[in-house]
Amino acid sequence: MKELLTAVRESPAHHVPPLLAGMDLAERRAALAGLKALRKEVRGWSWEKQGKVRRGLLVAGAGCHTGAAGCATWLGGRDLIGWDRPPVPLILAVLADRDPEWLGDVAHRLAARTATAEISYELIAALVKKAQCPLPTTEGFVRGWVSTVSRAQWQRQRRTPLIEVLRADPYTVDLLPRIFDMTELPPEMPWSDDPDSPCRWGATLASLAEEGLLERSVVVDGCVARLLRGGNSSEMRFFLTVLRELDLTEQEEAERIPDWAGMAADGISTVAGHAQGVLTRLDGRGELPVRALAEVSESVLFRTEKKLVRSQLVLLGKVLRRDPSTVDELLPAVGGAFEHEDIDIQERALKLLARYLPAAGAPVREALAESAALLGPAHRAMVAEVFGGPVAERPGTAEYEELLPPVPSPQPLDPAPATLPELVEEVVTLVRSTTPDVTAFERALDGLVRHAHSDRAALTDALRDALTGEWWLDGGPQPQFERQLRSEVSLRAVLAALFGRVSVRAVQEERASWTAAGTCPHAALNGVMKARLWEAAHAMLTGGLPFPLAVPTWHTGSLEPAVLVERLRTYQ
Repeated sequence: MKELLTAVRESPAHHVPPLLAGMDLAERRAALAGLKALRKEVRGWSWEKQGKVRRGLLVAGAGCHTGAAGCATWLGGRDLIGWDRPPVPLILAVLADRDPEWLGDVAHRLAARTATAEISYELIAALVKKAQCPLPTTEGFVRGWVSTVSRAQWQRQRRTPLIEVLRADPYTVDLLPRIFDMTELPPEMPWSDDPDSPCRWGATLASLAEEGLLERSVVVDGCVARLLRGGNSSEMRFFLTVLRELDLTEQEEAERIPDWAGMAADGISTVAGHAQGVLTRLDGRGELPVRALAEVSESVLFRTEKKLVRSQLVLLGKVLRRDPSTVDELLPAVGGAFEHEDIDIQERALKLLARYLPAAGAPVREALAESAALLGPAHRAMVAEVFGGPVAERPGTAEYEELLPPVPSPQPLDPAPATLPELVEEVVTLVRSTTPDVTAFERALDGLVRHAHSDRAALTDALRDALTGEWWLDGGPQPQFERQLRSEVSLRAVLAALFGRVSVRAVQEERASWTAAGTCPHAALNGVMKARLWEAAHAMLTGGLPFPLAVPTWHTGSLEPAVLVERLRTYQ
């Protein structure tokens, strides 16, 4: 056991499997306690020192665990994996004596670990192959598969198109349809929109469905469901690309009328425009029921995109011209455009109404007159001409008056987190967020300075545990890292000072520097923010500042004068 621990501490990871091969199960269980203690000890080491021990510790712990649950938990530990992929051959070597059912259990448990399944993809796939068990289809495992395929295709550049890589991959049939159920698409999939790129996942997905490698109905239904569900614009463009590439048949379009109506009503502009085009084609073929057209028009005419609203009015005009008997069903929907914010849209709707109103029944005319009462003074004369006289305003309706929108009232900024757990949660969220919230940033900056002043050691310990796995966390000052911090404007400069990752000299130089004079306003604003961050970084080193002076009191970024006076009094 001592020999194994010594090898983990001092030798490369490939020395571990031969040592484990000579140990029975009892000896391995006995060694596990020492490995767990070493793992706890390693967490307090520098980042560089951890890297030398981490792989050997990962392999040794995997070989010493006799239960599948414990082994999977060990292999999925973020502190052991870091940002590197696990050493698959070494792990398979120490698990060579386990039965296939046990290995399959470990594989599926690893795949279920959201935080590390993606980076452990190669290990999971190797365990599945060795165990001959069913393939896991969790989000993390699918993300890992997509990343691996994209990396393989990227390494081959344009010599091998993505479609050929996927045709040869044994997991394509099982895993590719899973993207329709994922919370978010893997980032590699919507990345390339270039029509000439061989890495286009969208066009490739459609081609595989056309070839029959993927079931066409599954792909079509999956795209339609995702477009109905909504999401960010890049994902919506991706699924819309697949749908367009599939070039749906007339029957496939006719079977999904409620879906096109939902997209036209609630989808982003590009999706709504595509759905509106499909509905127009369906109407041209006589396959769009009048009731369905009326219902979707009621929603589309309330949209803010003027192009969509104009197109819908054109479609309604075509149907009314072709079949005047639809007047009573379709004209009420036209009246909904009277509440649109654009005057031109209102006028188009009123002209359409004027053309077909004489054929409408009395109840429809009465309802439309009430709707027309919402129009402003610019259309009063035309309304009177259409309805044969001025329309009565709705009871309780005040006289029309043009008003500017109300001035938004400032909202007070919440105070800094009072307790250490609250602060740690907000800091971790900000560090790992791609679009940090401005008010959350101000509260976190305020909280860091306050807690560093009251108990710097407790703050450091709490954040070190919460930020485990961040590559920049451990180690001493390094010139390369300091140069990177000086070039960016982020909370990382403050945290790096707290953990001793930047030198005192660097902090002092940045506090004294001012590089934005004479440059554009944006650089000047960045300069102000950098000055605040490096002042906070200095507070992390000394703990002498009770709180930042310039934290705003309102969500607008302004600072209440009385609060500033009180802070200055406290400083004094």
